[in-house]
Amino acid sequence: MKQGINLGYVCSRRNSEEKRDFTEALALCRNAGFTEFDYLSSVLTDDYRETAHFCREALDRAGCTVHQSHCPFFRYQEKGIRQFRKFAPRAVEAASVLGAKYLVIHADEYRPAGAYEPDDVFERNYDLMAPIVELCLKYGISPAFENLFEDHLSGPSERSRFCAEPEELLALVERFHDPRVGVCLDSGHAQCSRGKAHIGVLELLEKHLFCTHIHDNYYGGDLHLPAFFGTIDWERFMHRLSVSGYSGNFTWELVYGRFPDPLLPDYLAFLHRIGEYLLNMRTE
Repeated sequence: MKQGINLGYVCSRRNSEEKRDFTEALALCRNAGFTEFDYLSSVLTDDYRETAHFCREALDRAGCTVHQSHCPFFRYQEKGIRQFRKFAPRAVEAASVLGAKYLVIHADEYRPAGAYEPDDVFERNYDLMAPIVELCLKYGISPAFENLFEDHLSGPSERSRFCAEPEELLALVERFHDPRVGVCLDSGHAQCSRGKAHIGVLELLEKHLFCTHIHDNYYGGDLHLPAFFGTIDWERFMHRLSVSGYSGNFTWELVYGRFPDPLLPDYLAFLHRIGEYLLNMRTE
């Protein structure tokens, strides 16, 4: 099993809207020991193909690879479904250029206007995702649907988010009847949705597990912290991952918090060391 990291996190700078140069971000990660990434180049502008090719060339020169890409999601934006339909196909194409094996997808774009009716929500999300799954398979990419958690957009006690329950995610994946369609297991989301029973999410989904998003939190908050900075039971998590037979990448997904430039190399190196410690748990 290899360690990976969300490269987009490293591209972002502290207290600035300006992105770090892509090649500089690559070098920072490479020097810390990371060579495989979760990354999708921008697909929001019409030159997205050229952008993807530029990034692929830089990755090749650095001896690095994109293991998985993350499809953009627009749940929290106006006209989100329309945005998804426009940009998700671009994401598949860009992921192919980058060489990604997997495209991680949030299957929660459709939001019911009234009460959450599970059967209706399932069918509408399936219909929305099916063309993207088909396009992924055409490009030789395996779609990996991510376990999510309830965000209560319809009210503090109302269901509103599909795949917030891992059983819904399992049913969606199995609906495609194709072994090339699977799951991205998000450790932090598992704890957000199931609390102390978060290992049960892994147990339920493990036979379809393609890739991971690894991060920690405290119960109830999606904080995207490094392991051991929160309350996930990493000893049990790594044991279950080992028992499952999973041999894919162990990919950090850090999205919040930015370190000053002088501290970032040390932080990334420490993060890599934490990953090594966790992976060694599997062999003990």
